[in-house]
Amino acid sequence: MFEKLKSFLKPNPAPPSPMIEAAELTPKPPPLPLLPPDDKPEPPPYDAKVVDTGKDAPGEAVSSLLDIETNGNRSDAVALRLRFLRREPVLDRAEQLIGYELALRNRHSLADIKPDDTVMLMNDQMLLKSILDLGAERLLQGKQAFVSVTPLILDHPLLERLPGHNIVLALQPQDEFAEQIIARCRQLKERGFKFALDNPRNQTGLLPWLQMADYVRFNISQIDALELGKEVVAILKMAVRPLIALGVDSEEHFEAGRKLAFNYFEGYYFAKPQPSAPPRLDSHRIKVIELLNLVRSHAEIKELEASVKRDVAITYKILRYINSPASGLQQEIRSIAHALTLLGYDQMYRWLTLLLFTGEKSDGRSQILLKNALVRARLVELLGKEKISVADQDGLFLVGILSLLDVLLNVPMETALANFLLSQPVSQALLGHEGMYAPYLDLAIACEEFDQEQIAFLAGTCGLGAAKVNAAHVDALVWAEEVEK
Repeated sequence: MFEKLKSFLKPNPAPPSPMIEAAELTPKPPPLPLLPPDDKPEPPPYDAKVVDTGKDAPGEAVSSLLDIETNGNRSDAVALRLRFLRREPVLDRAEQLIGYELALRNRHSLADIKPDDTVMLMNDQMLLKSILDLGAERLLQGKQAFVSVTPLILDHPLLERLPGHNIVLALQPQDEFAEQIIARCRQLKERGFKFALDNPRNQTGLLPWLQMADYVRFNISQIDALELGKEVVAILKMAVRPLIALGVDSEEHFEAGRKLAFNYFEGYYFAKPQPSAPPRLDSHRIKVIELLNLVRSHAEIKELEASVKRDVAITYKILRYINSPASGLQQEIRSIAHALTLLGYDQMYRWLTLLLFTGEKSDGRSQILLKNALVRARLVELLGKEKISVADQDGLFLVGILSLLDVLLNVPMETALANFLLSQPVSQALLGHEGMYAPYLDLAIACEEFDQEQIAFLAGTCGLGAAKVNAAHVDALVWAEEVEK
């Protein structure tokens, strides 16, 4: 292990790339690189490895982690890179978005199957390569990316290509070779990288790790609340660092984390109804629904403009959204009449739906829901645009944006949609996940929930590959950021 660690912490002559070779085959086929280079070679600074699974049962090989054909079969290097990328929001205490956790959607967690160093290194390489392939700067849009890695990757050339100022590398603190690893982390911090410590529980020698780290993360869904409180107190006594709660999948987790003085929260807890909270159908949203129905029924432009002008805030917000970079318009829209003339009723309707998320009082929960709904709506639209007829494509966006209406208003979906004039296919998708729009909505939701098998199944049903789904997800994320510029 020590020799292995030295090999990635110190520069070495350019060795061969790591291989996955077939075991016990005669003759051996020529080795296939794990990750093919793009425009120039990137020799990794560690010795070539051989993963020999020839004697293992197929169910016990590393295929459960990365879908690698092992047990004596060679891997497809291109297929290894076409993994679905997971993106999970990280919010502050005011529920403002600060960044995303980026990870591969593997079927099993690394901790569950305890892979060896080679497999862990492969996983890290695939993750970093996926982030680079999708465009790190586009993907992050100025936000921070939290990326869980192992120490084995810390001297890999792929890190040199990442925008260090936006990347937080999350590590598990360890006793073995701690001094060398921490020294390497400090070198990377000089390039702008930040570091987070994951679940530093009941470990000796934590102080040097904490002095190096910028964040400390705990998965609060896996630790008893009383025990977690003790761990937090112990950490803060050694060094005060911002605390990030992982696995925040419910309102209970969020409230527990707030009480324990966590600073940031990772998870989709905000995208679920709050049973104990009242409905949020205020007068502003009632007014927006009335406007939406006027647009849906193709009311006269003068009637629509008169209705909108009675609320200055609505006029300002809708013009701001329409004139955002995301609209792609070449000229500025000056009035509601101008917008209707230039965009038409269907495009006007989709922009008006965004006003449902503003409310009479601006709050973090509604804003992050809007961002999530924008990503989902754009993703559904991109996923279905090649399969759905042009005449029906506006329904894709509406299904996506309105699919979080029950959470926004904190009422059942049937109640939320009661006052809307919607087409039957849109209603079918929202109420029963049926009809022509449903597969694309379900695929977008599966992307949020990290259900790898469901994503693969639904993507296949929609005739889409992993690369296309990933690219659409990144495009949706970038588009949603542009809407709010």
